[in-house]
Amino acid sequence: MADYIKEDSGFKVYEIADCNDGWMRISPDAHNAYVKLVDDQLGGKLKPLIRLIKAWKFYQGAPISSFYLEMRVAKYASQEKVIVYDIDVKNILQQLRDNALAAMQDPMGFSGYIYPCKTAALQIDALSKLNTAATRAEKAWAATSNGDVKSAFEWWQLLYKDKFPSYYL
Repeated sequence: MADYIKEDSGFKVYEIADCNDGWMRISPDAHNAYVKLVDDQLGGKLKPLIRLIKAWKFYQGAPISSFYLEMRVAKYASQEKVIVYDIDVKNILQQLRDNALAAMQDPMGFSGYIYPCKTAALQIDALSKLNTAATRAEKAWAATSNGDVKSAFEWWQLLYKDKFPSYYL
């Protein structure tokens, strides 16, 4: 449920539950504009990168907010000149792991802090899954770097719970 609050800078602002027993302000149009701006700067490669990270979350049952992931990936990508999916999936998973899924400031300034999980217990579960994911992405990237594409595919298969395309297709 969302309550309309006001319009700010041409964007409608709403209040929703913040997954932390409180309320947060959001502006879907502003957040979509931010993602579109970064996506356009990267030649349309941001949205597929977001989908890859959200696919991992879905397939592995990681209890992380999709909004949090979308904003984290967009913020990460806003500092990049080019997206190379295997490198950037690895980098994002490492970054999420290394910062222990820290709350982040809304890049558009509407929401204050964006929290990754509904509870501390869910964050512990998510961090465990994230640690495994980052390790698998690192191993996939290392295999690719060493010219072992078949092994890279096997690591991607593990990362995406057997939903990644087969090496043999």
